Amino acid sequence: MKGLSIITSMVAAIGTTILFKMLGYFQFIKWNPIGYTKTFLFLKGTNVYLKWIILFLVIWGICFLLYYLGLLFIKIPVSITSFTIGLIIAIVLEWIILDADSIEKTIKKISIPFICIVIVAVRFIMESAIFHYKDNPLEK
Repeated sequence: MKGLSIITSMVAAIGTTILFKMLGYFQFIKWNPIGYTKTFLFLKGTNVYLKWIILFLVIWGICFLLYYLGLLFIKIPVSITSFTIGLIIAIVLEWIILDADSIEKTIKKISIPFICIVIVAVRFIMESAIFHYKDNPLEK
């Protein structure tokens, strides 16, 4: 089960990172996905590709945790839990990134494509986790 969780979270992280790059390229979001590097002094002069690799690794870790979080909600329908968790994650991330004072300001500036990407990624991870748990393909 560990190998499947690593591969599933890697695929989700690759897809999410590519989609974040596309969101930034087509300006669907008002912030830069690798803009977090401005706060860290040791990343100021580094290569852009290294910044994207670090973002990928962070997303991979989050996806790995979400994989096992999905197993906790095995009795609840995945569509409800993935939508709820994905929406919460997306709103919290936008709130942190936009540095808004209140939730109303965050909701006014929120990016719908960003929310959709986060919800789809969470749905993929949780659905895969529950499928792998029920099927146990490594034990057959």
